[in-house]
Amino acid sequence: MIRNFIRAGRPASRISSRALAPALGLAVALAGAARPAAAVDPVGAAARPALTLNPAISVVIDGAYYRSFGDEPAAHLREEMEGFGHGHAHDDHHHHAHGFVDGFNLREVEIMFAADVDPYFKAWTVVGVSEHDIELEEAVVLTTALPLGLQLKAGRFLSDINRQNASHPHDWNFADAPLIHELLLGDHGLNERGVQASWLAPTPFFLMLGFEALQGRNENLFAYLADEENPLAEHRGPRLFLGWAKLAPMLRGPHAFQVGVFAGRGVHQEAHLGPEGNADPGSHWLDGHQWLAGADFVYRYTPATAYGHRWLTLEGGYLYREKDIGLIAHNNPERAPVIGNRATARQDGFYVQGAYGFLPRWRLGLRGEMVGLVNEERSPSGSSEAHDASTRLSAMVDWTLTEFSRLRFQVNHGLYETHDGREPATEAFLQAVFSLGAHGAHRF
Repeated sequence: MIRNFIRAGRPASRISSRALAPALGLAVALAGAARPAAAVDPVGAAARPALTLNPAISVVIDGAYYRSFGDEPAAHLREEMEGFGHGHAHDDHHHHAHGFVDGFNLREVEIMFAADVDPYFKAWTVVGVSEHDIELEEAVVLTTALPLGLQLKAGRFLSDINRQNASHPHDWNFADAPLIHELLLGDHGLNERGVQASWLAPTPFFLMLGFEALQGRNENLFAYLADEENPLAEHRGPRLFLGWAKLAPMLRGPHAFQVGVFAGRGVHQEAHLGPEGNADPGSHWLDGHQWLAGADFVYRYTPATAYGHRWLTLEGGYLYREKDIGLIAHNNPERAPVIGNRATARQDGFYVQGAYGFLPRWRLGLRGEMVGLVNEERSPSGSSEAHDASTRLSAMVDWTLTEFSRLRFQVNHGLYETHDGREPATEAFLQAVFSLGAHGAHRF
């Protein structure tokens, strides 16, 4: 029809809308019929991300054969260490280190789901499955598009106070955590619900500052035990606040170095119960706060060699805690005069470790540790005690067959300061770690 108008010599500007409408309608209809069916978008662009969600899924299997040698299990001695004993916060004692018991162990099966939610957020979830339970380890939403170097994290996550705490066990260079981490933060580290804000400074070197507000329910350092069955006071969350800073200079070649510092304060409660529980006349409860501070460093040398040959990693850390809690209740009437008095404690510890690739895929590692350089306690009755330090040495060799499998043999020998004096204990690990699926890159 349009062609007929042109052939008749009628100027286009003179074509009436009434005459042109049928022609345009026909053209649109033909174009629609020629469009492939797959190009039709019935749900709209806003709904497409939900249809294309395809998270990366990975599974890590972490198992080991473990043996402790000595008059008492090494994990039992650590629970009885002077100044660091913390079995009072819980009624049950398992006497195991990081899930290891004598014999064959399946420490954990870690299942991770991760994906970019949209241009503004990414998220991941980590579920730990053991032979006895299923535990949500992480459920995190992280911003990706905030301006000025800002980033927010929310959910349940491993605190970024230092590199050791922020890593999962299968990422560690040794089968177990440094002694000071285990004693102060427990088997699972500082893993809490809360929010984190971080800022990447616009400097010619790497500088990141962070702040965390966490619910505060760590099994050791920031225990929260209040419920209707005990006289401990309730504290609204968040109950734990932490700040940290990380700095890395710009080094040339295969060298990299980072140092970090942190500090935090949170609510801490203790329930010391006798064999009869709350009915025992010796049962008593304390409520107050703890401070935690520390520093860590990591140096890496990664030359252009195959499979980690001649690669070197050196790292270390220091943790210090200060406890100040008051006696709020005691089942023994004779102890009434000391109710309201304070119990205080100060302890610290450090570790230094290294791993070197002496052959392609093979590494040798050494670790030295000392805890209790500062080790002082004061009870509500006013009595004070100072304790000696404990030490531990570890050696390991591991073989990374591929990026998905690693075998490790490790030996620890510790001298632990207990009420009965310094007691030795030796541990041996034969660990195997297998990774399935798309696992994200590990931290620096």
